Amino acid sequence: MIKKSGMDKEEKAPIGLIAAMPGERDALLRLVGPWQQVALESLRGYSFKISEQECVLVTSGMGIRRAHDATRRLVDRISPGLLISFGIAGAVEADLEIGDVVLSNAFIELNQGVTGPVMPLAAWPDGAQGAAEKALASRRAHLFTGTAITTGGSQVSADRLGGLAHPVLEMETAGIARVALDRGIPLLSLRAISDGPRAPIPIDLGEVMDENANLIAGKLLKAILHNPRILVQSRRMLRNSRLAADNAAIALVAVMSSTNF
Repeated sequence: MIKKSGMDKEEKAPIGLIAAMPGERDALLRLVGPWQQVALESLRGYSFKISEQECVLVTSGMGIRRAHDATRRLVDRISPGLLISFGIAGAVEADLEIGDVVLSNAFIELNQGVTGPVMPLAAWPDGAQGAAEKALASRRAHLFTGTAITTGGSQVSADRLGGLAHPVLEMETAGIARVALDRGIPLLSLRAISDGPRAPIPIDLGEVMDENANLIAGKLLKAILHNPRILVQSRRMLRNSRLAADNAAIALVAVMSSTNF
């Protein structure tokens, strides 16, 4: 994560942050103070500092392909020394509450129901867990370590994951990892729980999205007409997503402010 200037002075390379959705992005921008926009081809990035560490954030959109493309543009633009995938995720098991945060130490890609190999992520620095736990305590949320499961939107049962501790479902980390592995850049993943067995998503996203994570309007409307309670449940889901996005941002800032990247 170190690069040298023309004066042979060592400087930390910037950290690249990738969030899928505007709500995840905005939760972080509210905490970091002054920021400025950065052009990333057709995408818009945001540059700011956390404890004197330069960061650039990009919002990729949902799905592996969008995450991959956004990360490639980010890496080409800023040559980061570290990438962090952050935002919200779904719990597989009922041991995680809404708003809890999971630091993943590995990821698995789930493709058309087939689980790929467990791939390691970079190790979180010393003090990361303690800093995040302290920041989350006042919000009555807890911190866990686990595994990010990148899916196309479909849910998965715990018995298919081989007893992994605290697996969380999301849609981007595997796409980010393809760029990170290709360029030799360490990757971390931090996710806060927005749904799970106790508060499930009211619809199977895999059934109403195409292979590029685009919602198919006709299928979504058909699902709502079949189960009108989806609209009521969706309001709960939005509330939980805002809480999770805030907790993810709070934990990330706490970690970056208290540890040495």
